[in-house]
Amino acid sequence: MQRLITAAILAPLLWAAIKVAPPWVFYLAAVLAICGACWECYRIMQRCQARPLVWLGLAAAALIVWSYGDLPPVLEASQPLLVLVLVAVPIAMWSRPSPDSVMRTLIETVFPPTFLALTMGYLVALRAAPDPDGEDLVTLLFICLILGDTAAYYVGKNLGRHKMAPQISPKKTWEGFGGAMVGAILGALLAHFWFYQRLPLVHVIPVGLVLGVTGALGDLAESVIKRACGVKDSSGLVPGHGGIFDRMDNLLIAAPVLYYYFRFFLSGTVQ
Repeated sequence: MQRLITAAILAPLLWAAIKVAPPWVFYLAAVLAICGACWECYRIMQRCQARPLVWLGLAAAALIVWSYGDLPPVLEASQPLLVLVLVAVPIAMWSRPSPDSVMRTLIETVFPPTFLALTMGYLVALRAAPDPDGEDLVTLLFICLILGDTAAYYVGKNLGRHKMAPQISPKKTWEGFGGAMVGAILGALLAHFWFYQRLPLVHVIPVGLVLGVTGALGDLAESVIKRACGVKDSSGLVPGHGGIFDRMDNLLIAAPVLYYYFRFFLSGTVQ
């Protein structure tokens, strides 16, 4: 029940941020959410004795996500990463006692901004596409991922028999994965008939399949980190859902893939 109540509260806020608010509001919300996911990732890694330069990494993550928008300050995503490395190297060399601890600190500091901000930042790139494509693409992405995730949860819970990746996530099953595919395709179909009629019907199934697969892979990618460090949820910030990272992990691969799918296959067909 708590899971449903939280979803009922967050869904209208997400819709308003995408469809009603000006783009900069969505960009700012994305920066805060993705930085929150990076912070949770740092906390998970610290359970494995990691000693990253957290605040330096979070500052870089914020600038990386913002760089995908079309508002000043105008940045390229590689620039905050470059500054992060240039600043982190001398700090780690000065503050860590041995070469191996310096190397670990550098890797641990750079990992969340690269793994999370550089990939999830494509959420902002999608929204920055010319309207109405920008808001429709982001809405399409969330509807497909949410329906896919919901279908995977209930199908896997009730019908799941065959383990998908037991060494990474013991509860995930191939039946749940199939449910995710069906849910994502239904999400794309719903988008086509509801608000995104400009999306050609011939692309509905491919888009749904792509988002279903990439959403599930993003979920598994987060599970690798959590299982390696013995953590069940990234945090308890989202009642009934775990943490911010837990709710956004399916964007890791799905957001950049949808962005390039749009650029290469849809931008010339969407009218």
